[in-house]
Amino acid sequence: MSEFSEMLENYVTTKKVNKYQMAKYLSIDRSSLHKIIQGQRNAPSKDLVKRMGKYLELSPYETNELLELYSISLVSPERYYRRKNVHSFLESFHAQPSKIEMPSFQKSDFQIQNRDVVPFSGTRQSLEYLIYHLVTQENESGKGMIKFLGTPQLPGFSNMFPLIQGKTVLRHILPFSKYDNILEIRDDHNFQSLSQIISLYAQFANRKVHYETAYYYGMDFSHSIFPPFPYMIVTSQYALWLSGNYQNGLLVQDQDTVKYLNQVFDKLYEQTTPLLLPIQDLHSQLAVNQKIMSCKSDTEILFQLVPCLVPFIQKIDVRKYLLENMPQKEYFIQSFSTYIQNLIHRHEQIHPLHFCSLNGIRRFLEKGVFDEFSTDFYRPLDKADRKKVVQQFLKYAPMYELRLLREDLGELSNGLKVYLSDSLGYIQFMSSDGHVIVLTLENPNFLSSFKDYFESMDADLYYPKEEALILIQKLLNQY
Repeated sequence: MSEFSEMLENYVTTKKVNKYQMAKYLSIDRSSLHKIIQGQRNAPSKDLVKRMGKYLELSPYETNELLELYSISLVSPERYYRRKNVHSFLESFHAQPSKIEMPSFQKSDFQIQNRDVVPFSGTRQSLEYLIYHLVTQENESGKGMIKFLGTPQLPGFSNMFPLIQGKTVLRHILPFSKYDNILEIRDDHNFQSLSQIISLYAQFANRKVHYETAYYYGMDFSHSIFPPFPYMIVTSQYALWLSGNYQNGLLVQDQDTVKYLNQVFDKLYEQTTPLLLPIQDLHSQLAVNQKIMSCKSDTEILFQLVPCLVPFIQKIDVRKYLLENMPQKEYFIQSFSTYIQNLIHRHEQIHPLHFCSLNGIRRFLEKGVFDEFSTDFYRPLDKADRKKVVQQFLKYAPMYELRLLREDLGELSNGLKVYLSDSLGYIQFMSSDGHVIVLTLENPNFLSSFKDYFESMDADLYYPKEEALILIQKLLNQY
């Protein structure tokens, strides 16, 4: 029996339900209900499970718990929780930098002694002060290199590292987990880390801080080149090693040792795999897109609430919207034209899954802005050209597996764009100052989790394609 059928049987038994009357209420025969309760047959739909909860007089919490177990019974706990983690990531993503809260400590919380090696054993506050000291000293030195091995769960990470200013480089190695049980998959720390560091990219983009991220798997130190301390921070002046519970460690100030530990970190970094690579200028962005289109792929997925409308500007004069002082304007126009032609050809061949929302299309019609590109080199399209673009989108809609979401999933303004192919992907969003941030994503586990989520999305979450096209046309007619 599945956990769903066990819970259902428990409710039916404890509430002393008449199965014949329950089956009549559900409009199914008694034998079918019996097989569902015994785990011999799956319930045919979520709607039926909701009606079961209503008949059994379950609370909203109990009904949701029953629905979750029903969803798990249809796939597997592992796939269910991976999909749930992706959904939470998309739903909670926000590109605006979070407010930095200064830590509540005094310098007396931890005295940095004039010794080559200082044992650290202290409170969370003293650790936050120590990290604050290391970061600010590196900023003030002008040497500008901070190296960090560890997860974003380290106390002080969210508040201390955002203090880093421009011209400072933060090089970050993330230890990712290989999960051995369902509880670890359910509380996926890898996805939590991904969310936190993408938020950090958004904060650093506004201050021109160079942030590099890479990862490795596993913590088997008997066969690993990685150090026994799971956390390490190295600057030009200090090195800090910390235990997994953050409460014990060593602060190294001897310059020969600090230099050696910098070399150790660099060797470790060479053994890792890049996680997110930032693309921060227009021509590099086009080059990445061209590279992606040159990769062989049987599938392609586009997720963005404001749909991908760039391919549909053939009927408008792009030149009149480009700013007069735009650098390399003619080269861009030529590259952009080639990119659009290649993109349409690729989509005609692959027929990608394309997720967007009606509110996203409405936003484009109202703003005339392409979320794929920074607004610092072009003016918003006028009303007539906005309509032409959406009309072309409708014309070419048959080349997509269009998924028009019934409700927005995540933030509409400065929202998230996810592109996925068989072997490569990227995450893109706009920072609070209007600059587009493109982060290439090649981690196989993240790619497979995103792809599985989108390919298996519940059909109740989006309109049938025919209805979607009618709704888009109705919206277009309003303008």
